[in-house]
Amino acid sequence: MIQSSIKKIDPNLITTAFLDQSIPIFFIRELNELRKLIPAIDFKYLKAINFQGFYGERIILSEPDGKIGKVIIGCKENEKIKPVFYIGSQISNLPDGIYSLKNLPDYMDIRELYLGFYFSFYSFNLHKSSGKKTGKLSKPRICESPLTDHSKFVYFAESEFIARDLINSPANYLGPLELEEYANSFADFHQMSFSTIRGADLIGENLPLIHDVGRASEQEPRLIEMEWGKKKGAFGVTLVGKGVCFDSGGLNLKSPTGMRNMKKDMAGAAVVLALAHYLISSGLDLHLRILIPCVENSVASNAFRQGDVLKSRSGKSVEVQNTDAEGRLILADALTLASEESPDLLISFASLTGSARVAMGPDLTPFFSTDDYVANLVQSSGKELLDPVWQLPFYEGYQEYLGSEIADLNNAPSGGMAGSITAALFLKQFTNDHKKFLHFDIFGWNQKPRPGKSYGGLLQGARALAGGIEKISKATFNRKTSSGLEHI
Repeated sequence: MIQSSIKKIDPNLITTAFLDQSIPIFFIRELNELRKLIPAIDFKYLKAINFQGFYGERIILSEPDGKIGKVIIGCKENEKIKPVFYIGSQISNLPDGIYSLKNLPDYMDIRELYLGFYFSFYSFNLHKSSGKKTGKLSKPRICESPLTDHSKFVYFAESEFIARDLINSPANYLGPLELEEYANSFADFHQMSFSTIRGADLIGENLPLIHDVGRASEQEPRLIEMEWGKKKGAFGVTLVGKGVCFDSGGLNLKSPTGMRNMKKDMAGAAVVLALAHYLISSGLDLHLRILIPCVENSVASNAFRQGDVLKSRSGKSVEVQNTDAEGRLILADALTLASEESPDLLISFASLTGSARVAMGPDLTPFFSTDDYVANLVQSSGKELLDPVWQLPFYEGYQEYLGSEIADLNNAPSGGMAGSITAALFLKQFTNDHKKFLHFDIFGWNQKPRPGKSYGGLLQGARALAGGIEKISKATFNRKTSSGLEHI
């Protein structure tokens, strides 16, 4: 599937080449800006139809022979909110042809334009009988780009499509076995090491929580592990992604509405794979490790129950107050395993709590960090790369909510208060007090078609973190010591 995701992006859609026959695209806020740029007859026509040049307003002007002559795109702000990626989306929907960006204004964010352009070509129609016939076969191209290197945008688009394809795949096509097979092919593609621990072997390898959560499914629970790059001297990043391929809620069964989109409960796994694709493709000097605890949370006679006390890899016991809070259980064992190697950065991604959506909505991704310097870099990178994230606190005052009368912790504090924070605090208990631990509580879903964002699966947090990792690894590589990273 990784190859099919990548093939959706043509790396030559944007070039620096100069072509005499390219169709010019003009960006304006006021009509008078065009007076000296286009023929008088075209200017009179635009004036006659009262073209205002409002943000995203687009008009195509023809030549006398009927061919496309030029494109005008408005950039004037009005009372409407400017949708992110809108200008790039408008360009992606132009008829087949080669276009050049003329009079590109200083206020235009070229990153937003190019990402919106690439992202708008996504579609997911693998299971439609007419799937091969739908979609735009020919695409507009952009020449005379002011940038010399477009590889970053291509890698981000490929990563976006990898995540969307995985999240959009129905659970009967992407269960734990299929996700393992995908990860194996992903590892082959990127020349990574690959291993899996399955079923009862999880108990033997001291990963009991992953086993207990997934044991009710016909498909065995498993832990997928992948590594890339040399360990010695490289900046170490470990990514842990929640891989719940379908979440029924277990014996605390979800409602039909709550269960409707639970194929997306493996969005954390999708994000770490998509992020890994970007980091590896970018050629950063990293040692990258990926851990994906992979299960289905099913209903059966051997399912774990509300009130059970489960043992973890760390030795801590957990009272199950809700079987629908299963993601934090499987992540707990994976995070403990990850922390045993003391990576420079330890990061988890998970579609973990509804509380995060209540607090932040579907677009703004909350994250937690034990290091404010790293958090600031990630948050600023999110702004630069149109991937908004917002830091929430590991507020220790809520640690008491995780208490239990019969175990070390409970997995689902009652009362519904600060759900995203208490879930993050729960995970933090299993990181061996790692000094640079980040957790992203993602939604991973777009509820309606929007510019650059098709309905369904969505990559969140990855660009923000990728930008942060690039800044950190470049700034600290020469300051690395045996005791860790200095100045971070």
